[in-house]
Amino acid sequence: MSSPSTTYSGDITLNGDEQTPVKIVDPENIHVKSGAVGGDLKILNAEYVYTNTPTGDTADIGAIETEISGTIEDGYIESGGVSGDVLIVDAEDVFIEHDAVSGNLQIVGDEQRFHDESDTSPLSRKQYDNGVTGWDRELSVSEPETGVSVTGGQNSVRIENSEAAFELYVTGWNNSVRVDGYGSLRLHLVGSNNTVEVSAYTDVTVATETGHDNTVSVDDFPVEDLIKTSQSAAYREAFMGRKKITYQVPAMSEDYCPGCGATADAVIERHQEDAFFLFGYPIYQFEAGSGSYECEECSTNAHPDVRLSESERKDLFK
Repeated sequence: MSSPSTTYSGDITLNGDEQTPVKIVDPENIHVKSGAVGGDLKILNAEYVYTNTPTGDTADIGAIETEISGTIEDGYIESGGVSGDVLIVDAEDVFIEHDAVSGNLQIVGDEQRFHDESDTSPLSRKQYDNGVTGWDRELSVSEPETGVSVTGGQNSVRIENSEAAFELYVTGWNNSVRVDGYGSLRLHLVGSNNTVEVSAYTDVTVATETGHDNTVSVDDFPVEDLIKTSQSAAYREAFMGRKKITYQVPAMSEDYCPGCGATADAVIERHQEDAFFLFGYPIYQFEAGSGSYECEECSTNAHPDVRLSESERKDLFK
């Protein structure tokens, strides 16, 4: 008896309704999420395979019960999407996340394979704050606490006000993510040509990078954030009479910090002046000095204020 065959055009998503084993024929891209396949997964004759799940023994695929073919562009196997075995034939790109297959993963006849392993597996998708799946979609997430996932192609994601330690899992190709805040980011990449931009105040660790031409960049530290009092502000405050003032200016010619020795993006020089001021302008200088340097590594102004407010202290002891 032949297996039921369904012809599709465009994208497909497997959510657990298909009879297994399932065969998917000639898709452009297949994304296999964490916890997607309850049995074995066998991939035949794919062009590129990106996998964070290691291969195992031979995948034992029985008689096919459901065959999916046609003009398939992007395929997505969701977490719990297939309860049994899956066979994928003649795919262009296959992206496989951590712990995607409960049984064996077997890859045969692929042109090129990319694989990386992190020291620990990421959290379950059910624990993530938010995520986007598809092609050319947008997502904005504020204050993530556990994780954000991006699956597919040409998606644009912005993560703001991050303060916690959280995960970012990017699967697919040509996705772009911007992260702003003071949080700690653990990054997993599966695919190609993905771009992740991170603010200077976000601590980022690339836990896994499976693929090629992925880019992770961190903003240069803004030198303005190191300056507590600018020269112009100090002059305005002095205004009239003899005053001793202190201010900071960018040390643009310094590639490292003379104060602590660290290689730094932002270095400032501290100045002191003892002068007589007239309407905010020093008309006579008694004494002036400089030579004290700070950078983003050693300046107290480079780090967020972690002190509790009065209301936060009261809430803590309730």
